[in-house]
Amino acid sequence: MWVQRLVSGMGSKLPKPPKGWPKYLKDDLTKQQPETLREIAQFADELALAKLEAEDTDHRDPSETPEDWDDEEWDDALDDAYDEVEAPRQKGSVTVNVIDGRGYYYLKGS
Repeated sequence: MWVQRLVSGMGSKLPKPPKGWPKYLKDDLTKQQPETLREIAQFADELALAKLEAEDTDHRDPSETPEDWDDEEWDDALDDAYDEVEAPRQKGSVTVNVIDGRGYYYLKGS
């Protein structure tokens, strides 16, 4: 097992993984070739960015009209949505998820 000899021969030169990482992740990463580790690092960066973008949400007051809508059109759409979930306007909230620059609006009735 050349990988084990290589890792064993490196001694204290290997960085220690963060505390709390699962054993399978720590063990498998130390077995990888440098090029594979670079690919893993790039993938991890891209994955982290995608997850951060997916979490890019904000809560808006339902009375705020989105940029691409006119006020009357937005009010009608909200009225229809509140009727569908059978919630009074005081008890609902609009959540906006922004993914790739597009806003997705969700109505949650309480």
